[in-house]
Amino acid sequence: MTPARALNPNAALNQLWDISLAFGVSQTFFAACKLNVFEELSKEQASAEGLASRLKLHPVGCRRLLMALKELGLVEQDGAFFRNSDVGSFCTSRSPISLDALSMFGNPFYHMWEFLPDALSEYSPRWQQALGTTAREVFAALYEDPVRLRRFTSLMNATGNPQGQEIAERFDFTPFTCLLDVAGGPGGIARPIGRRHPHLRGIIMDMPAVCQIAEEYIHADGLGDRFAAAPADLFDGPYPGGADLIVLSSILHDWDDDTGRKILRHCFEALPSGGAILVVEAVLNDDFSGSRAALMLDLHMLIVCESGGRERSGQEFHSMLQEAGFHQVEIVPLLALRSLIIARKP
Repeated sequence: MTPARALNPNAALNQLWDISLAFGVSQTFFAACKLNVFEELSKEQASAEGLASRLKLHPVGCRRLLMALKELGLVEQDGAFFRNSDVGSFCTSRSPISLDALSMFGNPFYHMWEFLPDALSEYSPRWQQALGTTAREVFAALYEDPVRLRRFTSLMNATGNPQGQEIAERFDFTPFTCLLDVAGGPGGIARPIGRRHPHLRGIIMDMPAVCQIAEEYIHADGLGDRFAAAPADLFDGPYPGGADLIVLSSILHDWDDDTGRKILRHCFEALPSGGAILVVEAVLNDDFSGSRAALMLDLHMLIVCESGGRERSGQEFHSMLQEAGFHQVEIVPLLALRSLIIARKP
């Protein structure tokens, strides 16, 4: 047996510095989005001084921010001038898929992560401790505020659109005629599928206020003749009829097993024989290991989910789907954080 080589303490120090400063990486991105750095650079490249003048920042502070963004691969430098990188270009209104809404992830969740030790010891979310309120109250206020709700749906759209485009290419939609996107928000998953497969009709199901926003996205995408939004209750059902294919994206991880099974039973009942369900979730290995992003998201669900939501293993998804009546369960990894879990109704 080969003796283990002693780790250089500086190598350990460097790795732990990277971990300790990781919160600064996200805050740098959030600040750049809040200050409209990427939007301004989409108009024309700029020096640090020129950009500082346009954004009303201190010139030295702007230069320091730009150098950090350069290191993160979000901007590029050519002499004294900076421009958006390919990734940074996705954080502008000029991008076909604008991803700047991901910066919303920092508020209020950043503060809630301070209390991860308490979440782990008490096994409960941190809304009350961090914000003095409950998740139910926060989301009730969100749905009553049209401006905040529209901003929130832009986050759902940013995360859904790239995945929807990939699913549209990876899954064979030919045998199906109508797609139901359950709790689909603005239809970030369903609309790219509809654009790619013109034979499909589609129904985007969510709460009434969200359905109004979804209708706007549907018409903006030129899908008004084939797609529509329909309000329905996720927990009590019934779900809209007429679909032979259901998409359930990033929903099950919000809820405990019993609630997840209830949602899947509603999906099963809404489908005809021969129908299928596409579950889009981060999938852990059966020993609960996984990618860094999936494991961080798993801890995030502990912090924010009142119901005991979590990321699940492939075996757990197999069991839940089979208990709901589905069979032929297949898991297809995607380029995005999440995987595509396919199951069929006999």
